[in-house]
Amino acid sequence: MPAVRRPLRLAVPAASLVMLASPSLVPAKELASGRAPAPPAQAYAIHIGNTATAHTLQLVLDGARARLRTPECQRVLDDFRDGAGRVLREGLQATGQSPEGYLGIIVFYDGQSNLRCRRKGLLAVAAPGSRVVYVCPEGFATMAHRNRAWAEATLIHEALHTLGLGENPPSSSEITERVMQRCTP
Repeated sequence: MPAVRRPLRLAVPAASLVMLASPSLVPAKELASGRAPAPPAQAYAIHIGNTATAHTLQLVLDGARARLRTPECQRVLDDFRDGAGRVLREGLQATGQSPEGYLGIIVFYDGQSNLRCRRKGLLAVAAPGSRVVYVCPEGFATMAHRNRAWAEATLIHEALHTLGLGENPPSSSEITERVMQRCTP
């Protein structure tokens, strides 16, 4: 009777799996295109019960994060000042985060019960200096599907508020337009 061959099982240390998933191992197709590889997924503090809205927010945050990886987009941190007169970059440096990493320490809540979210066209709300952003679900979802770049710019706009930027002056539209100028390739 011939010997029964059993499948060979390999024990792969967890560190090897991490190495295999490393972003430094860029697929040849991306290397040939000259494009930078996508950053590894980032966890965001999203506290929104509606899974479709939460998923849309995740995708838009990923887009905003990619925009904030560029030096030109990061210049928006030097364009505005907080209530104490410091450029927003100084406030960001105090957190120890990179511009794109900072999005991971902002907490996003469903703003459906927030009175300001009832204003037509409002996508999100943040108070200067607070790390909480209320996402206005209807307006945000509509804009994210209609104009993803504007939705991404809006989240960067709200991140600027969490770093201490007030409004009026500058107006809300001036802030978002500046973000669009700096962060659109």
